[in-house]
Amino acid sequence: MATKIPYKSFCWSLGTTSFRTKNFNKTIEEQLGLLNEFWLCPDVQNEAWTGNNVLQSKYYDFMKEKGFVEGNAGNKPKDAREKTSGLVDIGLIDENRKLSDAGRALLQISSENDFSSDNQFQIPKDSFIYLKQLLKTSYAVEGQTVRPFLVLLYLLSKIDYLTLDEYTYLLPLCIGEKETIEIKAGISMLRMNRTTIDEIIVNRLMNMPNYIVALEYLIENDVTEELICVPSQ
Repeated sequence: MATKIPYKSFCWSLGTTSFRTKNFNKTIEEQLGLLNEFWLCPDVQNEAWTGNNVLQSKYYDFMKEKGFVEGNAGNKPKDAREKTSGLVDIGLIDENRKLSDAGRALLQISSENDFSSDNQFQIPKDSFIYLKQLLKTSYAVEGQTVRPFLVLLYLLSKIDYLTLDEYTYLLPLCIGEKETIEIKAGISMLRMNRTTIDEIIVNRLMNMPNYIVALEYLIENDVTEELICVPSQ
């Protein structure tokens, strides 16, 4: 029996808990303006963001000077990274915290204060950019590229709606075609009271080889601290 059990992701996650704020759209657009202004400063134009704690501290101080943050962060570089990481995730800035084409387009809309609709969905211009960015958002899960919002649209097209619990606990388990079909079938059974959310989750996990190995290992061995803390690879 193998003593090393490989870790494999069984779900995707979307978003960040590092940047919580009111008036989210407005705050994002303010942040884009700050980043654009920051990179125009002569002393930082040739600097790289990644691994540059000095530069990141400068950006934190810049945000504070502009009234975007308050107080004194114990770790300025970390705070600067957290305040901007969500914008990277949705493609409004790149890893070096420079504005992308989408970020520049959004900043222009905000600067001109023109949020009128110019699209077939009849939603404000800035909302249309957010929609397109979210549709493009993707995550790599076990060698597969998952686009969460496209998965959501697929499920809605097949089963009409998702309850809050289905959305919270089952949608993120759709990490590939096979898994998505399995979850769709599970939701149908759930609505007929033929299964539970817990059972769907357990069944999904127990279809993964690493969880099968782990279960067999636990059954075949006495429970000890060494067993529970068996290293992953």
